[in-house]
Order: sequence, then C-alpha cells, then structure tokens
Amino acid sequence: MSIFSFHIKSTLNKPGKHSVIITSAMKKILNKNLIFSALLAFPLLSCDKIPDGIVDLSRVDYKILGVTAPIGFTYSQNDSAVVTSIQISNYETVSNVWCKVTSVDGTLLIKDQIPMYDNGNIAFNGDQTKGDGIYTAKFIMGKLNPNGSYQIEYFIEDNIRPAPENLVKAGVHIFTFNNGQNNIAPVISSENFPHAVNIGQQFTFSVKAVDPNGQSDIDSVYYKLYRPNGTLVINSQGISKFMLFDDGNTSVHGDLTAQDGIYSAVLTFPSGQPTGIWRFELQARDRGGKYSDPISHNLLVN
Repeated sequence: MSIFSFHIKSTLNKPGKHSVIITSAMKKILNKNLIFSALLAFPLLSCDKIPDGIVDLSRVDYKILGVTAPIGFTYSQNDSAVVTSIQISNYETVSNVWCKVTSVDGTLLIKDQIPMYDNGNIAFNGDQTKGDGIYTAKFIMGKLNPNGSYQIEYFIEDNIRPAPENLVKAGVHIFTFNNGQNNIAPVISSENFPHAVNIGQQFTFSVKAVDPNGQSDIDSVYYKLYRPNGTLVINSQGISKFMLFDDGNTSVHGDLTAQDGIYSAVLTFPSGQPTGIWRFELQARDRGGKYSDPISHNLLVN
C-alpha cells in the first residue's frame, strides 16, 4: 500500500454534491506533488544518520625494545659476516625493516639498504626464530674495508601512514672494525703543478696517492702552504691543512676522474699576496692514522 492514499470522485454537471472536477492539467500537478512528497518521505524512513566526521581507529603503536650488534668485529677468512638485529613489539603495524652501514664520518658506504627479516632463516639472514619480533640481517665486512669506526642505522616502515611519513630512523649502533691486515702507510707521488703562475691567475694542481691496504683506506690528502718568507698560511678559520679531492668535480676542485687515485685542487693567489717562491707540502693520511712521507713542491708566483 502507498504511503499516501487519495480518494477523488469526479462528476460533471451535478451541482449540490461535494465533488471535484479534475482536468488533465491538474492531474499532472497532483502526480508531481505525489512523487516529490514520496521522495522526501523515503530517506526519513530508510536512511541512518551520517556521522559528522570519519573516525580512524588505526594507529602506529610498535615499540623498539633494543638492537643487537657487535661492539667490535675482526675479519677472518672463516667469518666475514656481521649479524645485527632489532627487536620490535606490536610489530603488526610494521611492513618493512632495513639497515644501512657506513663509516662514522659518512664518507664510506658499505651497504645502502640491507633488508631485515623475522623469518627464522639463520643461513640466509641470521634470524633464529620466526615471528618473535626480532628482525635480523647479515652484511659482509671484507679485508679491503679499512680499519676504523662504522655505524649501523636502522629504519622501519609502518603499514598505517602513507609514504614517506611512514618511514622512521629507529636507531644507530657504532662498532669498530679490524680488517686483520697490517696497516701500511699511504704513498704520494707524481705531483703535477704549472711552472709558474701570476697573481690573480686560477690554476689547478694534483698529486697521486695510493694505499697498500686499498684506496678506501685513504682518509685525506692535503697540502700546507708556505709564503716566500717561510711563514705558514693559516686561514681566517684557523685551518692550515687544505684538502685535495678525488671526486671528479672538475669545475670546483679541478679533478678530472673520480676515484682514480689522483687528488686535485684549484687555487688563486689574490692581489696583495707576495710574489716569489711559494712552497707546497703535500701529505696523505689513512683511516688507521698513518701518514705518508710528505713531498714538497716550489712554485714561482709573479
């Protein structure tokens, strides 16, 4: 039965009775009103109230309970893999865990992104028990990696928030590494300078540096500069050792090829500096703290 019910009697030429004469135009109006009234009434009878706001009960609630990694590690032919883990509670909101290994100063990258798993696969990634919230990874520290301090950075991605907001850095662990090799000092040679320069003239110079323990063992190559009267140049920041670079940055450092063992620098003697023979003293230092023998080069400045 319809929500609304009407009884209409139509008569013609019967005065004195209560009657309504319905024309075709009036029928159309009545039909429209009936449909409109039904549409208004329907949602009141069949729809629930829509809440004013959207409530999301999901939240990131995992907690870091701790990390496990060696304080020191020494390379051997039988074992070159470092095992590290991070323990997480309420890990249902965790979608991905990984770590990154670099030297403490950030100049040497061992591995950029190492997946950490809670899969119980000891052989593959060192994890002992599946599903216990302990995520584990292995990475190799080889004999060509320099001695020194390294850091492990731990990262977690959750499955609640959108990227990149769901990525957090969860912790850092520092350890020392011994590659098991005798540390030998680096050697520098083959310095390359112009014969002479003028005041205000920009020029490039370079030196070759090698390390028997591997090029990655070289920490820095630098020069000291002495004026014609023999005094050491110290800049306004109190620096007397000026770096040469092996980064392939020709425009800034004058270096042609990155990581080829040739270290370069760009220099200009500004107006007001004395002319005469300036002395460059060049030296290299490795990550183990050993220094090469210094070499000197005299440059005529006009």
